Amino acid sequence: MQWQLSIYTKLNLEDKTPKVISDHTGILFSASFLSFLDEKAVSYLVTDKVPEMLSASGTMPVFVILTNIKDVPAFITNKFQHRQFTHADIPLNGDIASVLKGLSAEYLIQLLNYVYYTDKHQVITKYNIESLLSFAKSHYAISVVSSLIEQITLLLQTVPQFDTILQLGKLWGKVVYYSVIHQDTRYENYIKQIDAFAASFITSDGMQQATFASTIKNPKSVDRILANIKSQNDKKTALICFDCMGFAEWYLLQEYLSASNLNFTDIALFTMLPSVTSVSRSAIFHGSQDVYNIKSPGRADEAKAFANYFTDKEVRYFTDADIISEDTLLGYDCISILYSFFDDLSHSAQFPPNHSNKSLYFDAVKGYLNNSKVLQTLQTLQGNDFTVYICSDHGSVVAFGNGQKLDKYLIDNFAKRAVIVPEVSADLIEYTKIKIPFVEGKIIVLPEGRTMFANNNQIEINHGGITVEEMVVPYIKLQK
Repeated sequence: MQWQLSIYTKLNLEDKTPKVISDHTGILFSASFLSFLDEKAVSYLVTDKVPEMLSASGTMPVFVILTNIKDVPAFITNKFQHRQFTHADIPLNGDIASVLKGLSAEYLIQLLNYVYYTDKHQVITKYNIESLLSFAKSHYAISVVSSLIEQITLLLQTVPQFDTILQLGKLWGKVVYYSVIHQDTRYENYIKQIDAFAASFITSDGMQQATFASTIKNPKSVDRILANIKSQNDKKTALICFDCMGFAEWYLLQEYLSASNLNFTDIALFTMLPSVTSVSRSAIFHGSQDVYNIKSPGRADEAKAFANYFTDKEVRYFTDADIISEDTLLGYDCISILYSFFDDLSHSAQFPPNHSNKSLYFDAVKGYLNNSKVLQTLQTLQGNDFTVYICSDHGSVVAFGNGQKLDKYLIDNFAKRAVIVPEVSADLIEYTKIKIPFVEGKIIVLPEGRTMFANNNQIEINHGGITVEEMVVPYIKLQK
């Protein structure tokens, strides 16, 4: 029996008598339960607004009202039976009222799914709840990865377009995150296929498609972020850039923020070609693709460019070494903050031989976040009425040294996963070459697959290449 059916039976929902149910757990509002009600053809309304309840009471066939309101007015309960759904009503065995109270609806549903999948007669106690929640989380992750891989498999059967590549990047980031955290290696079987799909898009001038489709209101690449922010006309704005945060890292950051009341909306954007800091982060802070000839890219140039873009604002450029407080924000209505710990930790990660995933790196990031003030900073910004946007300049992959390097005289700009060279040198180079959209006289040279121009079999987390993990990054807005 499904746990949804147990609740359905307990609340007597097969009876068509009108009911209003006050949910203390959040379970009844979940997609898992509401989709079950849809399957059972139960007519329901989810609302905390008394006028909507009153309207529903006069417009049958709404038979069930689900609400957070605990004390429903009498003029509603006169027309509807009123039930309270508490933690004691969750269909699990044991002293569940005290053990489960305080858990989020997400964790409760994971626990329900796990227990009903393994042994629905399992007794829940204060002594085994932590281990059961851990097992439930892993069970949930495996089911999520399976579902995501099904979606990705369907995407890979289409012709690669900019929108499918962006969608793929977001889905794949979640697969990598869940797989690494829960030691599920299935995703490694799809890496070559996904990389080939992305490469076929990039090498066929696909980035030009994205550029033409990118608008201020609907950006497709990081150079449009500032224009998009300016179009929102927020009274006070904060842009937080996490260097080297791909979608997998974004989901890791979300896990750290999950205990807060912060809500997010996110979309996927392309980085610049190549996916390196000197190009992509410059494009963010200049609000332009015309960044390939900046003489001294970096923080000083970014601060100046950011201030020049918002000339009508009082602007300040912070880094993660600065203290963000009500005092330091005083007088500014447009700020940026650069966090570099993802990038720093990725480049400093040490890998044993043949280690091909980000688990050690993720452990280091989690340790850093747990001792950081990132959450406190976000809350301080919102508490001082800043609308907060989060972005990244590129992602990363685990790369292996190929033991080869390009001659220095050929190189304009060097990165281990991609090298910019003058176009006149193209015939002297045997590696894959890609033109940079709308940039004359320069091309990108790429090592094969997930290798890098470094000592043979050297293992690093690096970037610059054209995989979706490096090229597709999150752009997030915090909701109040």
